[in-house]
Amino acid sequence: MWFNVSAIFVNLCLYSRTFTFRRLFNLLKLGCGFSLSRIHKKPVCIGRPYALSMEPSGNCQLKCPECPTGAAILSRSKGLLGIPVFEKTINETADYLIHLNLYFQGEPLMHPKLSELVKIANNAKIYTVISTNGLLLGKRTCKKLIEAGLSQITVSLDGYSQPVYETYRKGGHVEDVKKGILNLIEARSNSEQRNPLIVVQSLAFEHNIPEIPEIKNWCKQAGVDKLEIKSVQINDFGDGSVKPWEGNSRYEKDRDGSTVLKGKSYNHCWRHWSSAVISWNGDVAPCCYDKDIEYNMGNTSTIDFNKIWKHQNYNNFRHRILYQRAKIKMCQNCPEGRNWLM
Repeated sequence: MWFNVSAIFVNLCLYSRTFTFRRLFNLLKLGCGFSLSRIHKKPVCIGRPYALSMEPSGNCQLKCPECPTGAAILSRSKGLLGIPVFEKTINETADYLIHLNLYFQGEPLMHPKLSELVKIANNAKIYTVISTNGLLLGKRTCKKLIEAGLSQITVSLDGYSQPVYETYRKGGHVEDVKKGILNLIEARSNSEQRNPLIVVQSLAFEHNIPEIPEIKNWCKQAGVDKLEIKSVQINDFGDGSVKPWEGNSRYEKDRDGSTVLKGKSYNHCWRHWSSAVISWNGDVAPCCYDKDIEYNMGNTSTIDFNKIWKHQNYNNFRHRILYQRAKIKMCQNCPEGRNWLM
């Protein structure tokens, strides 16, 4: 990992503008509710989520083998997030919302009005993040995102050369991604803003580790703010064509030789008391590991999000987390809740 020191200060400033007494007090309530829930083994939800992930698009142009969208295994339909649904949700959550991820399973830049979504959230003083494969970062798109006030953008660059890159990012071209990153940096330089924070992320596979030094050098020379080397999630539906790098893997070998997540699975998870995920059509899921929205808590296009958050269905799910988290399928491949604290 590498981080431009000056970007740390900029990022702190971006977050500080989101802080209000009401939002900070809500964070305190979330922490208290989570702690009481663990002590009494009964869901106590006295705050509202400080973070949301909303899916601008359920579509993606790549065929990444370990991604449920790329592998085409999702049963739910695909589409685009409607601005009315987005505005409704932001209006219902803005008083306590600090952080908004504008991505889930699809490629967010496939939404033709993504910059409008960013602008709506930015006007509500919410920290906004986009994670993208970077293939659609044309100059006009970059300019619009920066003008909208985007706080951070993460661009996936999983190889420096085309053969290594396309081993995982099937259907993509690495030079298009590099060009997109340079477009971002140029557009930000030509503006009067110091945001968004520009992050390059590389998934740590066995096949691309030799190229990480080249990626790091390129990022430094280009003017990227941060390089992240992220551990890889491997799924049952994967075709086995890629393997995680053992030096930065969330997995280990069990005594019987099977592959398991590192750490112990505890009966708690902070995410279910602090955040939620909303698909492009408004369906609410408890977290980003519910990729097919198996645990649908309600639809925010027709129901007030705050009612969904406090509904008995949601608390029933939290109750399962407190008693039998290890038996919930989506939790079995999740690194969250695998330490005593969170």
